[in-house]
Amino acid sequence: MGLISDTKQAIQDSPKGIFNWYVLACTCIFAFPGVAKGFDEGNIASIVVQSHFMKVFELNQQSEAEYANTKGWIVSIATAGAVFGCFGCLPITDRFGRRWALSLATIIYIAGVLGQGLNGGSLSGLYASRFVSGIGIGATTVIPPMYIAEIAPKAIRGLLTLQYAACQQLGVVFGFFINYGVTKTYSGSDKQWMLPTLLQLLPAVIWGAGIFLCPESPRWLLYTGQRDQAIDTLSKLRHLPVDHAALQAEISMMDARILHETESVGSSSQWDLLKETLIPVENRRRFCLIFMATLFSQWSGANAITQYSPTIFGYLGIDGDESKFLATGIYAVVKFVSTLAFALFVVDFIGRRRSLLTGIILQIVTLAYVGGYLGATKSFSVDRISSDPNISRASTGAIVAIYLHAVAWSIGWFSIPYLIGSEIFPTRIRSFNMSIAMGFHWAFYFGCSRAMPSLLAASQKWGAFAFFVCICLMSLVYVYFAMPDTTGRSLDALDSLFQRPWYTVHKVAYAKQDEIQIEQVGKLQVEHLESA
Repeated sequence: MGLISDTKQAIQDSPKGIFNWYVLACTCIFAFPGVAKGFDEGNIASIVVQSHFMKVFELNQQSEAEYANTKGWIVSIATAGAVFGCFGCLPITDRFGRRWALSLATIIYIAGVLGQGLNGGSLSGLYASRFVSGIGIGATTVIPPMYIAEIAPKAIRGLLTLQYAACQQLGVVFGFFINYGVTKTYSGSDKQWMLPTLLQLLPAVIWGAGIFLCPESPRWLLYTGQRDQAIDTLSKLRHLPVDHAALQAEISMMDARILHETESVGSSSQWDLLKETLIPVENRRRFCLIFMATLFSQWSGANAITQYSPTIFGYLGIDGDESKFLATGIYAVVKFVSTLAFALFVVDFIGRRRSLLTGIILQIVTLAYVGGYLGATKSFSVDRISSDPNISRASTGAIVAIYLHAVAWSIGWFSIPYLIGSEIFPTRIRSFNMSIAMGFHWAFYFGCSRAMPSLLAASQKWGAFAFFVCICLMSLVYVYFAMPDTTGRSLDALDSLFQRPWYTVHKVAYAKQDEIQIEQVGKLQVEHLESA
């Protein structure tokens, strides 16, 4: 069964009171910060190519190479800040709770947005303010998913957690379409770049105010010894009395998990966890797998294409700010819809490994087509492209290929690293390794984003796509040999899987039916013991 059918059955087996507007409202408020990352991507991709923005910041006086370098820094500096926000928020979250940590991240993000929109044309001020907003964005990629997972009823946890991922892509839609609307109305004025930038404050104010309407995570309250408050909070979230059997069972389950994590990690230092990650061969290979997955995910080019999509659509024959923004807005919608459809249906239907292989192959095909088109037309003018029917059709095909590439990334490298990472590590080192993986995610994101404009300029545009094709080809080979399908596999089965050489994993990539049945029986036994 897929996520929808599994969820439907779980809902039928659960007390009806736990599915209520309160838990849904809290989820929506904490999912909404996902808009920050996407909004920034869509907004900066649009304004950095505006002629008036270039004039205000004196970018129009730079050579093509200088502009490519400056554009790379403007776009990517926020992702550099996100690395610090990602790591810096974890100790604050553990000490002060999810609500106060997100509130602090929101204030930092708002300060950065204000600096971007009101700096008056100072390039150094733009760099600094984008770095500051990036710190806030990094924190908003860590805290909300954690909170949602901790307050959501088990039966609909997957669906509620999806709302955060959906908001990330929704933010890209906001960024592109708001720029499109503002450009139509205020083209050639300061409002063309200031207004969409400052409009990022609106969702931040909404979720910032909404935080105070949400309770603290019951799991964090239990973890910090505030048991009575944790029970009262969970009672409100579930709309069940404190003595209800289902509520008591959930509290007992949280107690058991917290105890297990405490016993597992204990007083271990970060150095102890690092040694446990790198010394046992099975853990070292787990770490290498998530490292390579994060590397290929970011350097396959999808995020860089998103951030520079107005520029790329211009290369493909779309002329004028309005037309570019409309094309990129449609691109954002394609990413949003395909991501949601993948999460709900595709990944459970064909599995993680097959989905990833399919996405990579489609990425290779689409990137190769766009690169080939740009290479063949590198010396052609826009007028020649539009006047020749054959070249015009090829241009349309390249634009379609960019949209298909968005679909390919959505069913492949977009979410698979998160799914794999959350499933392959033992409890003792899971949080530690996922934190490192998120740090690599932002570091690689920064590197690819920073390199993209210079790569386009230095390689006559087509070379950047050829580079991404090479990365995807390498990732296809690696995934085929080393990436297992984790569906239906127990931790013990994964241990034996990672004890074998990485290039032989493909021989046992898929779990056998008897392994799946054993795992399902084990889960039922664990659930029975926890509820008892």
